[in-house]
Amino acid sequence: LKLTILGANGPYPGADGACSGYLVEGGGAALMLDAGSGALARLMGRLPLTELDAAVLSHLHYDHMSDMLPMLYALGFSGRSQPLRTIAPHTPEAARALLNHPALAVEEPTETAVKGLKLTFAPARHPIEAYMISVEGDGRRLAFTGDTNTCDGLYAFAAGADLLLADAGLLHRDWTEQSPHLSAALCGELAAKAGARRLVLTHLSPRYDPADVLAEARAAFPAAQLARAGETIEV
Repeated sequence: LKLTILGANGPYPGADGACSGYLVEGGGAALMLDAGSGALARLMGRLPLTELDAAVLSHLHYDHMSDMLPMLYALGFSGRSQPLRTIAPHTPEAARALLNHPALAVEEPTETAVKGLKLTFAPARHPIEAYMISVEGDGRRLAFTGDTNTCDGLYAFAAGADLLLADAGLLHRDWTEQSPHLSAALCGELAAKAGARRLVLTHLSPRYDPADVLAEARAAFPAAQLARAGETIEV
């Protein structure tokens, strides 16, 4: 099971950066997790769209789904014979309506399989409908928090993950119980308490020094690493 970071910023890209987007390959499948601005360009450098089996969107904030719109054009010229399977929340309705297109076959987030990859979903705590996503294949499990604050089921979701890809959108000095994101410190604590094998911090805000984000997480989980656009990680 392989994870390629297509973009790791949020809620907007830094200089030469891209927002949340990830390519997961395993079990004979290739799927895109989230499609924030800038992620499509890196995806196109990795594989032709005829080989992409599905797009899976954790939620419909634009920093996680905006590149689905130019993808509609790209799919039209890709030579695909079938619409792209797209798993996405039903709300907000205005954002969801943007995905109503013949190039996409949209379905709701429920337990499913994409070839040899098993996908399960758990509700996240975010201002809109959002999901944590687990991807299992080749004897490994990737747990992606999407955007979330602490919530019921978070530790169970992360428990024993081979790789936890976690929302480190805030430094802890800026975090509150009402925040839309975890802090880097909470990501480190989550990985340690849940027994995750690896921790990769993502949704990195350009307003923070990445070294500060990493240091917070490493206080609880010394092996934490930052998501870096273009990097491929063996789960």
